[in-house]
Amino acid sequence: MLNWARNTCSCARLSRKVLKLTRENLRFRKNAKPWKTIESKEIASLGDLKLHRDRIRSKTGFEMIHPRLLADDFSIIVPVLGGDKLVMIWNYRHAIQGWELELPAGHIENGESPEACARRELEEETGYFASSWKRLGWFHPSPGLSSQRAFAFVARSLKRGVLHREPYEFGMEVRTLGLRDAYNRLWRGEIVHSPTASALGIAQPGILPAKKATVSRRS
Repeated sequence: MLNWARNTCSCARLSRKVLKLTRENLRFRKNAKPWKTIESKEIASLGDLKLHRDRIRSKTGFEMIHPRLLADDFSIIVPVLGGDKLVMIWNYRHAIQGWELELPAGHIENGESPEACARRELEEETGYFASSWKRLGWFHPSPGLSSQRAFAFVARSLKRGVLHREPYEFGMEVRTLGLRDAYNRLWRGEIVHSPTASALGIAQPGILPAKKATVSRRS
């Protein structure tokens, strides 16, 4: 087998393996817990965010204080435009005092399904709506601090709608990138928004065509 063919096959097997492992990781498995919560106290609250101070004890008897943040789950969308482009947003984040290249996303409202949230947020933030949706699964964006879940979707067959941005989304801009360009930026470390990086990684096997290798023929 030629080297390029061997590499192509290896990449394909790796993509299938990574996708399988990723989907397995999205399932929250309640195994035996090595730590027990002895005490939990809410110490701060701001809107839907609630910060708890937990005192936990391991099976060895060691105790420690652990912060725990309650935050709403959210949906994040990978919008594929025309088969070879991604619709993203350029968004200012106060906490880092800077800008992030992100996928559209938003918190799930009370009584709202993850897909309904995804449909709403896509049009609100980008002005597009989609007629084809695929749910990829969910992941914990910050399990060291919170049980919050992010539900990832791929949206296709995009059509122009109307922007409905909230006042706190002032400055947000829509950016359309080629699929390959977006992933090259991710691999170069230029996309550092954690939920965006995770969603792009989960979606990659289904939306990014593998590069076709070419063989030069010698006369």
